[in-house]
Amino acid sequence: MGQAMPDFDVVLDRRGSTKWDKYRDTDVLPMWIADMDFNPPTAVIDQIQSYVATQMFGYADPPSELIYVVLNYLEETYAWQVNADDLLFIPGVVSGLNVACRGLVAPGETLLTATPIYYPFLDVPKNMDRELIRLPVDMDRDYRYPVYELEAAITPDSRMLLLCNPFNPVGRVLTPSELGDIVSLCLEHDLLICSDEIHCQLIFDDRQHIPVAKVDSRIEENLVTLMGPGKTYNMAGIGGGVAIIKNPAMREKFAEASEGIMGSINVIAYQAMLAAYRDGEPWRMELIRYLQNNRDYLAQRIRKIPGISMNPVEATYLAWLDVRPLALEDPLAFFESAGVGLSDGAQFAGPGFMRLNFACPRVILTEACDRIERAVS
Repeated sequence: MGQAMPDFDVVLDRRGSTKWDKYRDTDVLPMWIADMDFNPPTAVIDQIQSYVATQMFGYADPPSELIYVVLNYLEETYAWQVNADDLLFIPGVVSGLNVACRGLVAPGETLLTATPIYYPFLDVPKNMDRELIRLPVDMDRDYRYPVYELEAAITPDSRMLLLCNPFNPVGRVLTPSELGDIVSLCLEHDLLICSDEIHCQLIFDDRQHIPVAKVDSRIEENLVTLMGPGKTYNMAGIGGGVAIIKNPAMREKFAEASEGIMGSINVIAYQAMLAAYRDGEPWRMELIRYLQNNRDYLAQRIRKIPGISMNPVEATYLAWLDVRPLALEDPLAFFESAGVGLSDGAQFAGPGFMRLNFACPRVILTEACDRIERAVS
C-alpha cells in the first residue's frame, strides 16, 4: 500500500515538546534544538500502533527483521557489508559516545575532536574524567577539517578521535580527501575513531555520505560507528540507535562499559527503527526536497541582512550563522528579544555564532527571517 505524501507546510501544534516548551507563553519562535516541526512518517506511526495493539511491553531482544533491515540498509546504501554480530543496539548516539569513551579510553589517555562541535562531544570527556584536546577548524577555509592540527596534537597518550560526520553544527559533508587524511593519521598512530554519523541520511545536493568504515577497511579494527534514524525521521524522543563495531575485543569492551549505565532499547523504539529503515525512504526523499528549499530560502534571506553570514549547508537541517560583525554582548538574548530562539554557538565552542534549525514549515521560517532582519536593521 502506498504512503500518503507528507505536507510539510502544515503548521502543527508541537507544544509539549522540549523545543516548544522552552519558550512557552512567549512570542519566541523556537529554532534551537535539533527537532523538526513535522510529523514522522505514517509508516512509523502505523508500525507503533500495530505493536501497541499486541499489548506486549515486556523485555525484548532486537527483532530479527530489524537486524536484517539495518544490514540491508548499510549494504544497499554504502556497499558496506556488516554482520549481525557487529551490531549493538543502543538508546542513542550520545549514550554511545559516553560508553565508547568509558570502555575504550583508559584514565590518563586523551581524546581529540575538531571544534566547533555538537556539544555532547565536549561533555563526554568530563563525564568520564578524560582529557579532551580541541582542534579549532579554520573558518576562513570553508571549515575544512583541521588535519594538520590533528597530526600536530597526537601524542603517545592520544587514544581516540571523536568525529562528527556529517559535521554538526557547521553543516559540512566531509570529503573523500579529508576522510582519507583523517583515517591515514589514525592508522599511523593506532588512534581509535568514534564516528557519530547520525545525520548521514540528511545530505543535500546529490552529495554522498561516506562512512568512515568505507575509507579504508583497515580502520574497522579501530572504529566505532554510531548511527540511528531519530534525527532523519523526527523521533528523537523515542530513542534508538546502533553501534557498529567490527573488532570483537572492542565490541566486548563497549558492551561491558555499558553495563549499569546504559539500559536496553525500549520495545517501541525497535518498532520505530524497523519502520523507518524499511518503509521511510519515500518520506525521506520528500523531506530532503523540502529542507533543501528551506535552506536555499534562508540563505537568500541571510545574504540581505548586514552583519550576518551563513555557512553553506551541505547536510543536517541546521544553519551555522556568523554574527561576529554585530559585536553582540549576548547573541542568544539579542535574538530571543527579537522573537527567535536560536542555539548559542558558544555551547559548541563557537562563540560569536548561532545555530538555526530550519526544519519547520516555510511560514515559520519566513516569520523568523523577518524578525531577525527587523532586529538587525
